[in-house]
This record gives sequence, C-alpha cells and structure tokens, in this order.
Amino acid sequence: MTEDQSTEHGNDRNTGRSTGRRDEYGTEGKELVLTCLELYGKGDLDAVAPLLRDDYVDHGLPFRTRTKADWMAVARQLPLAEMRFDIRRLVAEGDYVTMFSRRWLPGGALDIAVADVFRLQDSLIAERWEVVEPIPADAPNPVAAL
Repeated sequence: MTEDQSTEHGNDRNTGRSTGRRDEYGTEGKELVLTCLELYGKGDLDAVAPLLRDDYVDHGLPFRTRTKADWMAVARQLPLAEMRFDIRRLVAEGDYVTMFSRRWLPGGALDIAVADVFRLQDSLIAERWEVVEPIPADAPNPVAAL
C-alpha cells in the first residue's frame, strides 16, 4: 500500500481498513476528553478553547459547527454550568475516544443518554459526533441503556 492510499487516521481510503499506522492516544486521549468535559461543565470555555483545534468540527446538536470560533459562540449561549454529567463509560482506541453518559438539567428540563465520539489530532480534540436518546421521566432505571 502506498502512502497516498492511507488517510491521516490510519485507514485505507479505498477499503476503510486499518493500515496498521495509527496514533495511539489511550489514557492521554481519555484524560484530554475528561478535562475538556470538566471545564465545559463548569462553563469555563476560555479553558476549553486550547484543547480544541482551530478547525474543530462538531456534528452534534445544537452545534453543527465547522470551526472552534463558531463552536465557542454557540457554547456561550448554553446553560453549561447548570448541566450535570454522569459518565458511564469511556473507551479510547487509536485517534478516537468514545464516551457514554447521562446529561440532565436540574428540574427535569432535560434528561438524555448520549454517546459521543471524539477524534483526536495533534493531541487536541479535532472532531465530535453524538447520538442522543431522551430518557423518559418515568424510566425505572434511567441509565440502563448506557
């Protein structure tokens, strides 16, 4: 396989299979994501900014942003300091960290189960995707799905 057939993420462009060339972040990647979420949860976006690439892309709602600056503008409008997180699982493999969590606002205005996938590049968060599922108010075990 030639160098031009593989992407920077270690996958062959034609088959999507691993080329065996991967940046392993492991514990470092988990710590980066946890630090970012801790600061995000405190509403300290100025401390979050250095953890994101300038070309950071967020595919999740309500963001859908293509740059760190755009993401920061949207994030500043959210009730971050009120948001509660219960991280249930954090898995790192290659350039990706996957997190399963419950997030809610006190008073029941929001209660969701979330699967986030973060892509890391140059020891920074480069991209994020999410899948969100509302947790019904009458759920006997709100975190069972996680």
